[in-house]
Amino acid sequence: MQKLTEFDTTFKFQLSGQSRTCTFHRDPTFSLKRHKSCTVHGGDGFAFVIHADPSDVLSIGGKGKQLGYGGLKNSIAVEFDTWTNTQVTEEFKEDDLFHDHISIHSAGIGPNGSDESTSLGYSRPVDLADGKIHQVRVRYFPFLQTKYFEGMSANENLLPYLKDNGEGRRLGTLAVYIDGGIKADSPVLAIPLNLSILLDLPDSIAYVGFTAATGLQWQKHDIISWNWCDSSGCL
Repeated sequence: MQKLTEFDTTFKFQLSGQSRTCTFHRDPTFSLKRHKSCTVHGGDGFAFVIHADPSDVLSIGGKGKQLGYGGLKNSIAVEFDTWTNTQVTEEFKEDDLFHDHISIHSAGIGPNGSDESTSLGYSRPVDLADGKIHQVRVRYFPFLQTKYFEGMSANENLLPYLKDNGEGRRLGTLAVYIDGGIKADSPVLAIPLNLSILLDLPDSIAYVGFTAATGLQWQKHDIISWNWCDSSGCL
């Protein structure tokens, strides 16, 4: 991917085959009866990733909640997270959204991760792990797409990447659309961003693709189709 041009990518995915967990509970009336309670709960999700990690083709991200991209340097990820985060203790405090959600993460040239310290903008709750086939579009515009202002998201993590890189005050827009939002031209998530500041791509080359991970729970992460474009002929 050339760092100074826009890109447009679409793909279809399906998340299914979620793991089933059962627990047994003793009757509170002090009887010997035990009740079985089961939940269907998959994990952990997948991500669309652009990276130029120094480890090149040997780059491997973290498992579980890191969705396969956590730890990748010089990267940006659009994550589709399906893990229901309910664990809150002094040792381990979750700062992730409870519901299925889409979010954008990057630490610039540093190691990426799935927590709030690398979140660019704010997560959007979306039903993802429902067994249905969903269509996604991710597009980077090399200019500020003003028509998305109303639904645009930003936070303090974005501040280092909202500046010019010797291009004449160029600021771009990264937009993520899903299902009906594609035809309606209504992104579920959009952020202002200068991609040439965020990623260091001296040779204008990056790896583009998908990562996924599971942990104690699992599910099938299927990318059914994928189209990528970064040239004027197909944009």
